Amino acid sequence: MNRLKTGLTVSILTLSFSALALFGIGEDEKEPTAEVVKTAEECEIPAFAKAIGHEDQWLLHNGCPPREDKDAKKEDSK
Repeated sequence: MNRLKTGLTVSILTLSFSALALFGIGEDEKEPTAEVVKTAEECEIPAFAKAIGHEDQWLLHNGCPPREDKDAKKEDSK
């Protein structure tokens, strides 16, 4: 009976590790490709996000590039 339990345990562990390797669980995230980059029209901030002051959060959540900081532009022009 002990051999059966040991064999079953080894089989389950082997299958678990094989599934992890097969499906790539734990792989590092890949860099976004050109296909993932959204167009300016897709990244237009909706009025509700502007109304509550969450423009930057909306862009981040929807995979858009961050907008340029207006304060940094003013300092550069001085």
